[in-house]
Amino acid sequence: MSEEVDFSELRNYLMGQMDLGDAELYLDEPWTLTRKPAMAGARPAVPGRNPPPIPPIPAAAPRPVSMNPPPRPGAPVQPTASPVTGAQNIFGTSAGGPAAPAPRVIKRTVSAYESAGSLQDFYSNLKAEALYAKEPDVVRYMGPEHPKYLFLLPAVKPGADPSTFFQTPVGEMLVRLFASLNVAQEDIGVTYFFKSTERPLSPLLETALKKMLTKELSFIAPQAMIAFGQPLFHQLFGKAKNFDELAGSDQEFAGFKTCALMDPYAMVNDKQMKWLTWKVHIPRSTLFATK
Repeated sequence: MSEEVDFSELRNYLMGQMDLGDAELYLDEPWTLTRKPAMAGARPAVPGRNPPPIPPIPAAAPRPVSMNPPPRPGAPVQPTASPVTGAQNIFGTSAGGPAAPAPRVIKRTVSAYESAGSLQDFYSNLKAEALYAKEPDVVRYMGPEHPKYLFLLPAVKPGADPSTFFQTPVGEMLVRLFASLNVAQEDIGVTYFFKSTERPLSPLLETALKKMLTKELSFIAPQAMIAFGQPLFHQLFGKAKNFDELAGSDQEFAGFKTCALMDPYAMVNDKQMKWLTWKVHIPRSTLFATK
């Protein structure tokens, strides 16, 4: 074949749908199929050896079909009844123009976590979701009640222990950084966007996780949230926004003041990233006091 179809978007959609179960099922097709470029091994056309293309045969004009049998000789002529009734004809168009497209059909059930009355109930109900059903447990919020700053990380790194985050090199670096901003460790809480081990997420899962985070924030109620890393920034605010231009600036998510900073796991061993965070990104925000 000279070209192949790229099914990556369809594959990502189906993987996300399997993780979500039947909690939110889109019955139309929210993916697009694209053509891959022609393969290098495709045989080129050779002048003189290939038959000329066959021109398409024009389709014959359709013959009108009478909806009524011919009258019998001598029988009185009856008025012809229109086969079309109402405002829509047999071609699906109304008298005033094309018919409106059918509305998007969505099958959705209310998830148990949406009606949780406390943070502990939220996590217990979250465990019943298809997304986390096979997990030993979901990673829970760690920190004080209503923290001054909530650190939002993308997911747990493979092999990491979330309960000892502040004892890791990354956690210790962030504690020192925020101590320079007059923020003590006791005023900081930590939670995760995807409450399991880090892995690629489809757009369908990202949408579901944003809804879960919104509910979680209603219980934690931080004064401000810090989202770390460019991928997480796009998951929260969309791919149309420019991370380099907006990192450190005042944003809002679910009604809470939010600021996006560099990925701390990349920052910990990169002096240039630390300098950029301290000299460029943090001064953009009104959330921090450096004096």
